[in-house]
Amino acid sequence: MQDDVKRTAISISIFGETAVGKTCICSTFLGLEFREEHLTTVGIEKMSSTIVTESGEELKLKLWDTAGQERFKSVSVKNLRYSQAAVVVFDLTVKETFNKVTDWLKEIRDYSPKMPVGLFGNKSDLVEERQVKQEDIDDLCKREDLEYFETSARNNTGIKEGFAKIASMAFKSLGTLPTKGQKLNNKKKKKKSKC
Repeated sequence: MQDDVKRTAISISIFGETAVGKTCICSTFLGLEFREEHLTTVGIEKMSSTIVTESGEELKLKLWDTAGQERFKSVSVKNLRYSQAAVVVFDLTVKETFNKVTDWLKEIRDYSPKMPVGLFGNKSDLVEERQVKQEDIDDLCKREDLEYFETSARNNTGIKEGFAKIASMAFKSLGTLPTKGQKLNNKKKKKKSKC
């Protein structure tokens, strides 16, 4: 095995309302111990790891854990300029967080219409407290063309599979996404006349 193999880096921005478990999902994915109590993310936190996708590509995965508070929303969405994919997380035990998913999707798609987006329904371990119906999730995923993964940061379920799938989708679409720092822009530049 070669140590100097260059890995493709895929950046994924993670969005969702406050307290849906975005930071816990990232921490669990990185192999850190699950903690019940967590400080609220302020701004953006970056975490990195490597992952092997379902089709065998080894990718360096950069996760951008964004703040869910309304006051940080514009900062969070601007982070998409560094990302090749996005994940929206909602809490299966709080219906209102699911209702906000379409707001996050609009922000993401307004910035980058072709960006692969995944949906994580977190806290699947809290079966008795579940408030979001599977039919509602299925309808949203069909309507918005989303890959859906039910996750539990506490039990470490669905997270690795979800990130592997989203990273694979981003890897396949690299030719259609903007490069780092470049926005999608369909407008043609006008040539200046030297008259």
